[in-house]
Amino acid sequence: MVKWLLLVILTVVEAKLNDQHDVCPEQIFLSNKSSAQKWIPDKMNAIIENNNSSKSNTISQTLKFSHLKSVNDITDDLYYAMPPLFQLDDYDACLGRNGTFCLGSFYLSAPNDNQLYRLLQWVSSNTRYRFNHTQLHRGLCLSSSCIDVSNTPMSPKQQFQQCVNNITRSQYGLEASMLRLDYCKDAQTPPSVPRDVADDIFLALFIALLAANVLGTMYDIFRDKTNKGNQLLLSWSLISNYKNFTHIYPNEDTIVSRFNSIHGIKSFILLLIMMAHSAIAIHIAYLYNTKAPESMRRNSAFMILMNGSQGVQTYIVLSSFIFVHHFLLLGGQYTKRSPVLIFFVLVLRRIVRSAIYKFIIKIAFADGTMWIPIMEKEAQVCRMKWWSHALFINNFYRPDDRCLIQTWFLAVDMQLYALSIVLAIALTRWTKVVIKIIPLLFLVTILCNFVVAYTFNLKASLYLTNPEYLKKLHYGMPSFKWMYAAPWASLPASLLGIATAYLYYEMRNNKIDLHKYKWFKIVYRASVPGFFGWIYAGYFLPDEPSRLVSAFYAAFDRPITCIIFCIVLLGFIYRIDNIYWRAMSWSGWQLLGRMSLCVLMVHWTFNLMQIALQTNVNEVSVLKYLGHWLVTVLMTYLTSIPLHLLVEMPVQKFLRASLGI
Repeated sequence: MVKWLLLVILTVVEAKLNDQHDVCPEQIFLSNKSSAQKWIPDKMNAIIENNNSSKSNTISQTLKFSHLKSVNDITDDLYYAMPPLFQLDDYDACLGRNGTFCLGSFYLSAPNDNQLYRLLQWVSSNTRYRFNHTQLHRGLCLSSSCIDVSNTPMSPKQQFQQCVNNITRSQYGLEASMLRLDYCKDAQTPPSVPRDVADDIFLALFIALLAANVLGTMYDIFRDKTNKGNQLLLSWSLISNYKNFTHIYPNEDTIVSRFNSIHGIKSFILLLIMMAHSAIAIHIAYLYNTKAPESMRRNSAFMILMNGSQGVQTYIVLSSFIFVHHFLLLGGQYTKRSPVLIFFVLVLRRIVRSAIYKFIIKIAFADGTMWIPIMEKEAQVCRMKWWSHALFINNFYRPDDRCLIQTWFLAVDMQLYALSIVLAIALTRWTKVVIKIIPLLFLVTILCNFVVAYTFNLKASLYLTNPEYLKKLHYGMPSFKWMYAAPWASLPASLLGIATAYLYYEMRNNKIDLHKYKWFKIVYRASVPGFFGWIYAGYFLPDEPSRLVSAFYAAFDRPITCIIFCIVLLGFIYRIDNIYWRAMSWSGWQLLGRMSLCVLMVHWTFNLMQIALQTNVNEVSVLKYLGHWLVTVLMTYLTSIPLHLLVEMPVQKFLRASLGI
């Protein structure tokens, strides 16, 4: 308990110290100005630096902001008086001229009477909407932006530190000390993730998969169609897999077709997830106009991005719902077998389904490139933690080190799936007892989550979207590790999925038609806008809620979201209206929905790749957000089609045929 409390205290202190960032248009002018000064003789340069220093002191002394009631009232002249948060020289041009390029972060300091530094601290105190302006992020070419130190005997790291400090001191009267060095490199610097045996093994596996697809397809073409054929070889047939992939179930009144809308739900939620991850990726970038994203965050329209992450819980509900419903339909087959055997067979089937998961972990980061802080860093984590992903415990083992940030969901899904198997087996044997236990478990889980959130001051997902938290990808945040990505926080969603599956199974067996209940129609029609309304309700929460309110919201936010979604799900299955369920039952959703696992695994790579390829600071606007999202969606689906046809589907079929599961 003491260790946990100390961890929470240290995390809060760190968050307060490290909290926010910014960049402004005058950044380019200042950068060019400082570079131009390097060509002036030393004496004249010293005079200019002294003038700049006295000018910065004068500006610092004349800054007036005590009359402002809120950080949100800050004027443009005050905002752009602050040092630009990001500066990035042209990376390609630097290396092309055999220069040394350094990237790193710095923290600022100044005497207590420095008005500019007090302004930085005041703006940074609004952690909900602002970057930490007491920290600067610089990527400089030493041979062009730091001429005065580039020829000294100091190391590149020391030259970088001295250069940034000189510029900051001369232009703003502030001291800059290095917080973190991401790298210093030139054109001859080798990649930080060199090729090794793991890469050779992956390459061999990739060639083997292609060969298996060619062999299976050729066998399917030339085999005797009057015979059933070798199922092991046919599992690799591209022709057969393509037919399965493109098969469309019509919207008829059958058990299967009633679930057509689930494909639409999954695909729609994935599109929103990719949109949210585009916003996160942009926060990792070096930004040109940081005032834009800070201002956007105060707009209620962006609440879907800031508070929409609980939409992921719908996947947990669907996972438990589909499995338990299928289990109940085939209950007669399972009751004849040992419960222990059933458990391990079903777990093995889910692992087989997740074969693409292991493949993507390797293919996504098989080799590092020039974008060291993003791609190569994640590649190193993937190499270190691959085994924890294979065992689905990556959300517990070194949780701050993340290989593909979205994979916490697959670990939680597998952990809750194992629990769903136990409850499903019990449900078919001791139905009356389990039906009473599930609601009790649901309430107890919410209560436990409340106690945990209150005891350790853990926050709901809404309060994990601060600019600095997103920029660090929630590194070192207990709320992300032990609430957002923890299985107990998603357990209510799983229990609701199980309960909804059993409820639907019983209603169908007893021929209960929800069309006949007017009250349900009213509740259902209100549930779809209510789902998004609950997400937008986060806009009205205080920026700094009390510990009690924060814990209450953290415990009840997800369960309420999932209760509303379960009503929506039943309404779709019973086809209460001709608007919502028809939109989600479009035949094209079936194709996209079948690739959900590939899409979930691939999209983050394209989110990061667009940022990692930047050679200068990025401008932020609504159109930029939209463009980043659309490129991610397009590239993700184009990549997911061959991955689904050549890897996910044939591997599943092959393992099931060979293992008899």
